[in-house]
Amino acid sequence: MNVGATLEEQDALLNGTGGDSSSNTRYFRATVHYCLLSDLENTVLRTVCDEGTETIATGIDCPDDAFALAGLFAVTLGTNGSESAPRLISEGTCVTAADLEAEAERAFQNMPVEPAQIHLEIERDWAIVNFGIHPRTDDTDQVMDTTLLGVPVQIRAYPAEYTWDAGDDTAPTTTDHPGGRWDSADAINLPYPEPGTFTASLTTTWHGQFRITGTPTWTDIDGELTTTDSTDPIEVHDAEVRLTG
Repeated sequence: MNVGATLEEQDALLNGTGGDSSSNTRYFRATVHYCLLSDLENTVLRTVCDEGTETIATGIDCPDDAFALAGLFAVTLGTNGSESAPRLISEGTCVTAADLEAEAERAFQNMPVEPAQIHLEIERDWAIVNFGIHPRTDDTDQVMDTTLLGVPVQIRAYPAEYTWDAGDDTAPTTTDHPGGRWDSADAINLPYPEPGTFTASLTTTWHGQFRITGTPTWTDIDGELTTTDSTDPIEVHDAEVRLTG
């Protein structure tokens, strides 16, 4: 029986979704001990070496950018509640970001990303024709802690593009920055050339990265997410010019 040939198959066994994960078999991870026997051959045992043998190694050493995944063991459960001696299914391995790319992509597509919120230069529900509004937002990353194939991982969504739609007949404005004060170079202006009632919206495009928790390097994830935020209805009025004495 070819068990645990890949990380995906091992994870399926641990979660009870593997093809041969019968109800009388329990799978678990534990540190693999390497023990020196009397005949000078090496073997592997669970947790501790037997009395009279010498422990020559415990677990595995991995580079700083990898995760040391413990070995996979199985025990057979008896009808009286007893357990067989553990048998080794897969030795521990050093998991790298490359091993998790497909899982990270799936996790990113299901990440609950909060929409970037619209902030107006002046928070009010009206505007003047051709002066319009000056919206902006935040460019804060969002990070989710999760576990992929038994490995702790952080997935990061960062805003890469912003599309501002005034809600009238003018074309949307797309930027790679979140906007700024009305008098700054990054200011976004939705001028509203005609009076009426309009709802402005912001569609943010998010790109993704992930890293094994505790490691320094972020790896790009294929694909993107979008979120949308809207203002309350804005009454746009013509400005009246009056002469005063």
